[in-house]
Parts: sequence; C-alpha cells; structure tokens
Amino acid sequence: MEKVTLELQNALDKELSLMKNDFYYQQIEIDRDGEKKIVRLDTSFNSLGVLGGDSYSLRKTIDGKVIFFLLDAMGKGISASITAATSASLLNYIFDQMKIQGDFEFEKWIKRYVDFVKNEILENEMLAIFFGCYDKNRGSFDYASFGMPASLMQTCDDEFIKIKSNNAPISRYTDEFRIKKLDAKRLKKALFYSDGLCETRLENGELYRDKMYQDFIDSENFLDFNKRVRENIVKRDDDILYLYIDTLQYDTDFIEKSIKPSHDAIHETILEINEYVRKCGAKSKCLSELSLSLSELMANALEHGVFGIDKRVKNVLMEEGKFDTALSEYEERYKDKNIVVKYVVKEESGCKILIARIEDGGKGFDTQTLRKLVISPQHFNGRGIMITKKLLDRFYYNEKGNSVTLYKFLN
Repeated sequence: MEKVTLELQNALDKELSLMKNDFYYQQIEIDRDGEKKIVRLDTSFNSLGVLGGDSYSLRKTIDGKVIFFLLDAMGKGISASITAATSASLLNYIFDQMKIQGDFEFEKWIKRYVDFVKNEILENEMLAIFFGCYDKNRGSFDYASFGMPASLMQTCDDEFIKIKSNNAPISRYTDEFRIKKLDAKRLKKALFYSDGLCETRLENGELYRDKMYQDFIDSENFLDFNKRVRENIVKRDDDILYLYIDTLQYDTDFIEKSIKPSHDAIHETILEINEYVRKCGAKSKCLSELSLSLSELMANALEHGVFGIDKRVKNVLMEEGKFDTALSEYEERYKDKNIVVKYVVKEESGCKILIARIEDGGKGFDTQTLRKLVISPQHFNGRGIMITKKLLDRFYYNEKGNSVTLYKFLN
C-alpha cells in the first residue's frame, strides 16, 4: 500500500511539473500612459483523480508578454491524461525553444503545436484548448479558443464580456484556425476555465454556469471568487481548472515607514502594524499569524535583500554559531540602507483586509524558486515561506523579487 501511495504521489508530482508557471507568487506592475497598475494572475487546479485530462501553463516572453493555455482533453481516464500531459509538455517545449531563439510569435507557436498534435490524436478524439496572449505594454489581448467554454471579462466600466470560442475543437482534420484581438487597456478582471467548472451541478441539480457568471461579476478578487466556488460546488465529477486575472490601481494611500536595517527596528514596526490592525478589529489569532508572517518576510528583506546574505552563507554562519555576530557587523556596514514598509486596511467583499508591501531595494531573486511550494511542497527548502503561505491569504512578489505585497483578511 505504501508503494502504491508513493507511485501515485510521484505521478501527481510529474503531472504538476509539466504545468509551467512563470508567475508563481508574482504580480505584474504596469506603468502605461502615466498610470500605474498591478496585474495578478491566479490559478486553481483540482484534478478529479491522480491523473486528470486538464492542464495549463502561464509563460512570460522576453518582452514581458503573458502567454498561456488551458486545455481539456475530452473524455476521462488514462487516455485523456496522456493527451493532456503530452500537450502541456510539447507546448512548453516549443515555447522555450522559440524564446531561446528570440523569435516567439503567438500564431506560429499555436500552428507548430496543432500541426503536430492533429496527427497524434485518435480518429474519434478531440481536444479543447484556449490560447491567450496578453501584451501589458500595449494593453491588447489575442486569443484562439478551440471549443472551450466562453471566457469572461469585465472592464473598468463594468461592461461584462463573454469571449466565445472562435475555432472548433482540435481534431485530426484541423487545418486552419482564427486568432482574435481585444482591447484590454480597460480590463478589470477575467476568468478562463475548463468545462469542469461551469458544468458541475449544484445541490439543486442545476448547472453552476449561470451562478458562476454572477459570482464572477460580484467577486472582488481571486480569493473571493475561489470562496464562492467552494461554497457552491459540493460534489464534482470532472477536473476543475481556472485562471483568474485581475487588474487594480497601484495603491498610493498607504501608511509608509522607512526603517533602519536591524531586527530591533523590524520588531518595533511589527508592533506598530499590529496595533494598527487591532484598532481595525483584528482578533488575537489574526494578530499572531500576522506577526509571524511579517517577521519572516521582513527578516528575508533584511538578510537577503539589504545584507545580501544567501542561504548557503547563512547556514554556515548558524552552524558555526557566528550568525548573531555577523548580523551586528552587517547592520553597521549597511546602516544607510533602509527597508520601506507600506500598509493600509481596506474593505473588500464586506471584509477588512490588510494590504502591506515590503521593499528592500536589493537585487532581488528568481521567484521561480517558489515553484516547489505548489509542485512539491514536501521538497521545498524554505520552512519560513511555507509557514507564511499558510498564515496569509495571499502574497505576491514583484518581477524583480525585491518587493513583496501581502494580503491578510482581518475578520
């Protein structure tokens, strides 16, 4: 039994590893026409079994475009999972090769995949897949949807848009396809999903589709929409996969503090923030979770961002009992460098939420190292970040990795 469980876990790890995401725990910052915005891309994937027929990937081009696909191999079981895994692997391989060669083109990427896969699928087999390309600099969105359910968009003017499929599902007879372009400068939020989400039946026997549309319109963010999905879908009979994108104004109404690079200064700042959120209604459990999270993220900003201590050096210093002495020396050496902390409590979905941003001004880090938090958390070497993930509702780094924004509901 233990061997079977291990094999199933390895199969799940392999399935998840084929789904590439260049935006794990990362938000995109846009400065277009003098207006600063933040774009967040969040995914939810729940396979019905160990191996599912749904898959996705989110990739970033050299010039910063967001490229993604969501696919649903029709049918269930091993056949669908093989098609999904093969497709995800191939699409990511083609993308990586084009990126290395510096000649990525959205249409060419899709065509190379279609030309290959149509000769590999069975006579009676079809594949539904959505391809998207978001250009943050131009504010445009290109897509090609092959038999996927209508995606949803809402603009800053609260216009509700359904993006219907513009191509038939991929089959052995697919030769041509269409790509459509949308203006996304006023994009507020968007939802892309497989049919496992909209065709799941509610307790009253009705499909979730119509209720899902309203839940999307009413949702404030990914966390809110995710909560609505969990409350409505009690029992499912298919994989559920969705990508939620939201755009928000870059906050300017923060309380801002510039703190000296020392653990004492960090401790004082955490006490100030805790007192602030306590007055906003936070209870003791929330305050404890917030203190631990802030302590971890601000210590990371200090040690890795300001001081530039990597994990290997820190481990050596701790093993030799010299870490505290080294910190004192670093604090004196970098006394002119500060950590900037910004925070504010806002109302979202009828709840109060703390939004805090920690900026260390360092050279940053590759946020792809956080991929293991999703793919195989049991192998992730970063206990502090794992604890933070459990205690916070959400956190996102900027693209450089020297600023982190955290979200914590207070009630």
